[in-house]
Amino acid sequence: MELKAKVLVVGGGAIGGLFAWRLSQSREMQVSLVCRSNYSRVRTSGYLINSAQFGQGVYRPYRTYQTVDEAVDDQGGGFDYVIVALKALPNIYDSAQRVERAVGPATMVLLFQNGIGIEQPFVTRFPHNPLASTVVFISVKQVDDEESSTADTTNGGGPVVLRHGGFSFLAAGLHHHSPGAGAQDSARLRYLFDAFETSGGVSTIVEPDIQPYRWQKHILNGSTNPVSVICGGSTSCQEMVANSYCRKMLQDIMAEIFVLGKKVTGKPFPGVDGIIDPQSATDYIASIPVPVYTSMLVDSQFKRPMERDVILKNPIDLADKHGVDVPHMRALYAMLTMIEEGFSR
Repeated sequence: MELKAKVLVVGGGAIGGLFAWRLSQSREMQVSLVCRSNYSRVRTSGYLINSAQFGQGVYRPYRTYQTVDEAVDDQGGGFDYVIVALKALPNIYDSAQRVERAVGPATMVLLFQNGIGIEQPFVTRFPHNPLASTVVFISVKQVDDEESSTADTTNGGGPVVLRHGGFSFLAAGLHHHSPGAGAQDSARLRYLFDAFETSGGVSTIVEPDIQPYRWQKHILNGSTNPVSVICGGSTSCQEMVANSYCRKMLQDIMAEIFVLGKKVTGKPFPGVDGIIDPQSATDYIASIPVPVYTSMLVDSQFKRPMERDVILKNPIDLADKHGVDVPHMRALYAMLTMIEEGFSR
C-alpha cells in the first residue's frame, strides 16, 4: 500500500478549499478538510470550482470534518502537515489553540493567513514544531448561493461554489525550525510545495526570509481592505482607485506600509506583480480586468468580525516600536473598531 503524506487543512472557505483541491491532485498527498459554516454542503456535495487558471472542477475532499477534534478522533492524529486557512482574528480567538489537537510531535504547521505578526502565537504554543509562514497571492471567492445555477435547497444545499481567477502563487519560508532539524524541515517544506507546483499547477517559491513577501502583499491588503469598509456599499478596488481622492488616500496608506515594512525587515520588497511603489500599486489595481472586492468589505456587509488587528493593529504596534509615523493606519483602525462595535447593536 502506498504511503501518503497526511494533510489537514483547517478552514474550508475560499482559500482552504481552493488549495486543498490543488494539493489533492498529487498522488502523494491525502488531504482532509475541516469546515465550519459550509460543513454540511462540502461533506454532502463538495466544491464546484470555476477557475480561469485550472478550468472547472468538482472537488470532494478525502475526508470532511466539522471540528479538528473530529479529524483527530477519526484519523488518530499523525498529520504530517496542518495548513491553517482560518481567518486571523486574535481579538476573537486563538488560531493556534484551535488546531492544537491536530499538531503532533512530527507535524509541520503552515499558515495560509493574511496580516502581519501572525506567527508568534504558533511559535509559543508549538515550540518544537516547524512553522512555515505562507503568503498567498490569489483572487478567489466563495460565491453566494443565489449566484449559482447549481444551488440546491435539498440534501445539504448543493456544492460550495468557488470562483478563481487566472493565477495562484504561494511564497513560504520557515519562520521557526524544529530544534536541530533545520535542513530536514526545509526539505519537508519543499516536498509539499513541489506537490503544489508539479501536480497542482500552483506557482511556488521558498525563501529563507518570507517577511518581505508578507509586507509586499500587505501593500494591497493593508490599504484596500480597510478603505473599502469606510467607503461602504459594494465598492470594488477598481472603483476606489478610479476616484482621485480615494486613490490619493490609498497611496498615502501604501507609502506608510512601504516605509514601515522596510524598517521592520531591513530589506527591500520583492516587487511581486511589478508593485514597487504606491503609484505602481494603484496602477496594478486599475489594470485588473474583473471587479475585485475585499474580504474585509464582505465581512462588514455580513456584520462578521474583520481582520482589523492583523491588518492594522499589529503594524501600528510595530510602528511604535520602530519610531515610524503611521497616521493613516491609526485613523483607519479607530474607525474600524467603531464600525465593528456597531455590528452588535
